[in-house]
Amino acid sequence: MNASERSLQEVAQTLAVDVATGTVVARLRANGIPSIVLRGPAVARRLFAAGELRTYVDLDLLVAPDTWERAGDVLRELGFAPLTTEAELKRHRRVHAFEWWRPSDHVAIDLHRTVSGARASDDEVWAAISEGSRREDVGDVQVDLVGEPALALLLALHAAHHGAPRGKPIDDLVRALARLDEATWVRVRELAQRIDAIAALSAGLRFLPEGSALADRLGLPTELPVDVALRASGAPPLALGLEWLSRTPRLRAKAALVAHVVLPPPGALRSWRMLARKGRLGLAAAYLSQPFWLARHTLPSLLALRRARKGGS
Repeated sequence: MNASERSLQEVAQTLAVDVATGTVVARLRANGIPSIVLRGPAVARRLFAAGELRTYVDLDLLVAPDTWERAGDVLRELGFAPLTTEAELKRHRRVHAFEWWRPSDHVAIDLHRTVSGARASDDEVWAAISEGSRREDVGDVQVDLVGEPALALLLALHAAHHGAPRGKPIDDLVRALARLDEATWVRVRELAQRIDAIAALSAGLRFLPEGSALADRLGLPTELPVDVALRASGAPPLALGLEWLSRTPRLRAKAALVAHVVLPPPGALRSWRMLARKGRLGLAAAYLSQPFWLARHTLPSLLALRRARKGGS
């Protein structure tokens, strides 16, 4: 596929996501479920000028905490299925969002109950992130998009979550740093304080020289909690799991967690490894290769965890 064909495919996928966004938000609203679009269209509308193209391949949607289960029911009615479930991840670190997939149009939705890097309660996150939201047309439906301070915070948290010094998360953050004034970033810090995401905000900003300078002006920390440091460093796949294992109380619970990683439920394996998402054969191959995958990543992950503990707080 050449660059022109890839660009057309990205535009087509963006349009499909917009249509699905309108449909999903309208159905959620009809069922009394408020929602906020976190990135995608929000980035395109807030940080890109008319005529500039910002494509996206999925929808990030935050719903009010007390509507979480009902929102999942609505997605099922619309033909989406979850990649994994809470039951399949019950022994692991609580995740901030679950991916839902609809094969008919290849649209994926990350259904959020909180945001990455936030340690506050789901209710506190919902109150802070939904503050200042604004309704705009997406897919011919009025949807709530996050306001500029919340969007800027989310972009920094997204960069910290993925630990990538390049790519779309960083490109978006560069644009936010260039386009938003200091007063807006002061409000970003206030939002981060409200949802207890100061460390992740600092980690995301410090990927960039201009972001690091801003972080210093905002008085953000340089020492990071171990889990934030691991994500921001792009640590090997098992590092966060080993950190969670070290904090899991009681030997029996630790043993159960190890067993759950060695022989995970299908949904858990799909959430960890792309190979497991490639149909039945891919899932079978992922199970067969799981011991070798674990052996390959254990030592690098242990070393990454050791470095993070030495440099973190």
